Amino acid sequence: MMGSPMIRELCRAVAALAALVLWMGPAVAQAPAESSEVPPESSGVPSESPDVPSESSEVPSEVSDEPSEPSEVPSLPRLPDTAIERHRTPFDTLMESAIGRTSKRLRYDWRKATAEVGLSGSLPAELNNFDSLRAGVFGRFPVGGLLLGLEAAYVWVSGSESTERLALTPYRQPARPERIELDLTLAYPLAEGVVTAFPSWFPSAHLVLQSHVDLRYLLYPGAFDGFTFTETIEALVAGSLSDREINNLEDIRLPAMQIDRARYGFLAGLGADLYFGSGVFVSHKVLVAVPLFAAATESELYFALELHLLTGMSF
Repeated sequence: MMGSPMIRELCRAVAALAALVLWMGPAVAQAPAESSEVPPESSGVPSESPDVPSESSEVPSEVSDEPSEPSEVPSLPRLPDTAIERHRTPFDTLMESAIGRTSKRLRYDWRKATAEVGLSGSLPAELNNFDSLRAGVFGRFPVGGLLLGLEAAYVWVSGSESTERLALTPYRQPARPERIELDLTLAYPLAEGVVTAFPSWFPSAHLVLQSHVDLRYLLYPGAFDGFTFTETIEALVAGSLSDREINNLEDIRLPAMQIDRARYGFLAGLGADLYFGSGVFVSHKVLVAVPLFAAATESELYFALELHLLTGMSF
């Protein structure tokens, strides 16, 4: 029979399929039982089954889709950076050092000087017809950012054609004869900086604009003739000249002059100092006599103007 081999092959395939089903049956039946058991070691891990959650697993109460904010990090105190401290240079030192084509320092620090000494000359202009010329020496000392100074000067006084004509009349003009003036000066800097002079070949310098206050004491040679030591001391500290001093000065006063009795004076004004790198300086100032002590000193000269020119050395 031709169908006998085909039937036999078909029977074999059915038998093989039945054997495969019988072999896979126990494995499929055991799979649910194994997946329902949770080992005790897996605490803290949620179960894959949604119906039976693990007792040791932590389930969040709320689930948010928004990203959580990062926790704040405590700020640490910022320490100063001292790694390059030894390499830093003050600005003043940079200005004084050689920069580019400059070979000499420009700024002169007068505050670090020990003293300043020099010569002074001035032209006092009073409200009268007498001419005066003043010359002297001075010393200045930096103290706390100020310039405290002492000055001694001699004043020459001469008449004019107007005073000669006035002498022919009974009228007189208040004035002061030749005298010695001792000044206590104080200068306060208002502005300063490096300046370029003209012409261009002139060296650059340090310019200081200052305000000035002067307290002046007037000493007349020959005014104490015939005075005892005690009378001289009393006259020196008095605010005005006595009648005896006026009489002693009659020989040196100029014609048409009425001697002013003031012994003290107060002046104020502005000036400028020009310092060069070597310490040499040139200064000028304009002072106005302020009648601050006029009533106490019996002065009749209420106004005067003085033009000063000074030069010296700072060291």
